[in-house]
Amino acid sequence: MKTYTKFLLYGFVKSFFNVFLIIISLVFILNILKEIEFFTDKDVSSLYPIYLSLMNSPSIVFEMFPFIFLITTQFFFLKLFNNDEINIFKYSGLKNIKIIKILSFISFFIGILIITVFYTLSSNLQHYYLQVKNNFSVDKLYLAVVNKNGLWIKDVVDNETSIINSSKIDNNFLTNTFITTFDKNFKLIRSLKSDKIDIKNNEWLIYDATIFKDNISQKKNLIKFISNFNQKKKKNLFLNLILFFFFKFFFLKDK
Repeated sequence: MKTYTKFLLYGFVKSFFNVFLIIISLVFILNILKEIEFFTDKDVSSLYPIYLSLMNSPSIVFEMFPFIFLITTQFFFLKLFNNDEINIFKYSGLKNIKIIKILSFISFFIGILIITVFYTLSSNLQHYYLQVKNNFSVDKLYLAVVNKNGLWIKDVVDNETSIINSSKIDNNFLTNTFITTFDKNFKLIRSLKSDKIDIKNNEWLIYDATIFKDNISQKKNLIKFISNFNQKKKKNLFLNLILFFFFKFFFLKDK
């Protein structure tokens, strides 16, 4: 490996890890604040918020890797310009396109590691985090998660388990929602699709629903659906995400 390649490799990787450590530290601190708020009225060890924050932080950082690469590249080139190293490369006959190719290869290799190793680790940690967190919920009968695919809810009522996915949430209404309900043996009971569901109370009001059961579909103007999830719990769920989205918009603003 040529000397300039080693120099670029070491410099970029060092910048990447510096930015990564700063981001994950900030995310960890923000997560601790969120977990402290959650455990305010619960009798648990003071180390529990730290423990849960450690499990949840990697999944948040994974979503921010595009920003981490962007900031890393900016810092790396600023360092080259400030130390006049970019001109030294030019005088040595190293073209800018060659530098870009080397950095692209390094970024591609780091990206492969992130997708194969870091993603698997963060997903497993978040899965365990959600299970542990759900044990401290008031009723332990539902589990709600928000990701890029919308709102996902696993809800258990009268020995029936419903998997609910809604792509959009507007105040106390869910839109473009699909509900699949299973019995205690996880045999399919029915599926339901609606573009408007009122979740203000635990008794949901489902408007213009299409019900799929036994390979037959039928439409109903209004259906009442009992759930452990409501608008108040939705607000608590989104409160936990405010810091995360604020953190992302912070970088978008600068960009």
